[in-house]
Amino acid sequence: MNETEFATHEWWETYKETVNSDPEMKVRGHDRFDANFYVQIGDERVLVEMDGGEIADLVPNPTMNHRWQFGVEGDREAWEEFVREVPPAFNHEIIASHYRSAVRNEEGHLKLTGDNEVIFQNLRPFQRTLELMRVAHNDGGS
Repeated sequence: MNETEFATHEWWETYKETVNSDPEMKVRGHDRFDANFYVQIGDERVLVEMDGGEIADLVPNPTMNHRWQFGVEGDREAWEEFVREVPPAFNHEIIASHYRSAVRNEEGHLKLTGDNEVIFQNLRPFQRTLELMRVAHNDGGS
């Protein structure tokens, strides 16, 4: 288990290293993933700027001067469930979680926002990038 508290500066840096060293991000077209997205955990937002399947930069509290195509939002509890080594049903994967929020109006799940076309054009690498949050959290990026 990672000793770093979830979503702290140190945690985000471990996450960045995990994504940037992941072999899968360099295959199956993931190296063309250039869409910027934000992650909102409760009231805290971090912009993830992607370049060629790697995180170029992490921007805490992005402003109107920053650009993103889509985002994923949830309360802290939903994110803490998502990054667990074995997450509960419907918080294990972004589409299942979003379905529970957007279609079934259930609380406690993650929700996608932004340009749906860009989300689905980049779904596989985006999903992998989110899965790597779990790796960074539980393995410390190793």
